Amino acid sequence: MNVLEAIKKRRSIRKYLDVGVEWDKIQHVLEAGRYAPSAGNLQAWKFIVVTEEGLRHEVAKACLNQIWMEEAQVHIVICSIPERPIQHYGEAGKKYVLEDCACAAMNMMLEATEQGLASCWVGAFDELMLRIALNIPDRATPTIVLTLGYADEQVPVPSRTVMESVTFLQKYANRIKNENMIMWNWSLEMEKQAHEAKKGVKKHLEKVRKVMKEKLDKKMKG
Repeated sequence: MNVLEAIKKRRSIRKYLDVGVEWDKIQHVLEAGRYAPSAGNLQAWKFIVVTEEGLRHEVAKACLNQIWMEEAQVHIVICSIPERPIQHYGEAGKKYVLEDCACAAMNMMLEATEQGLASCWVGAFDELMLRIALNIPDRATPTIVLTLGYADEQVPVPSRTVMESVTFLQKYANRIKNENMIMWNWSLEMEKQAHEAKKGVKKHLEKVRKVMKEKLDKKMKG
């Protein structure tokens, strides 16, 4: 599938089959995270892959007792390493490293979708409990937990806000009335208008046929 297809297909899944995940698929997911963009290309992250059942239980407990997480055969804990970003960017480095980890997490979830796997982003956890469970040192900060596995539920397509409601042109609150015309996507706009015109013609023809049929039926009866 292409990237946009993966984006639209991805769901937050909280029910998983009791089926192991192939290591090569996990490697693909990790590779996607490794290639995520990062401030200054510092790549200030570490990925902890948790597959052992007992440790998955501990991770679920640390994530505020979200027991559903234990069903996922794989947990990936993304840790930020803020030291180098802070050295390079000062206090702003603390924000940048969180953004970097978010990029890595999104890459991983999209690659998981490509691999036929389900995932879920978990941001609620007790940091100390997670540190103790996975021996995370002080220099690393647990930032995001991802669950990974084969889905045991189908989640419907969530509603999305219309484009013109979330997109402004040039300045905040300057709404785009017709994104195709504004973005100079004339071919798409012409195709849209042609489609609408075709629908109108079809509707008109159906109406004409109906009238003609009624007249013919009336004549036959007379």
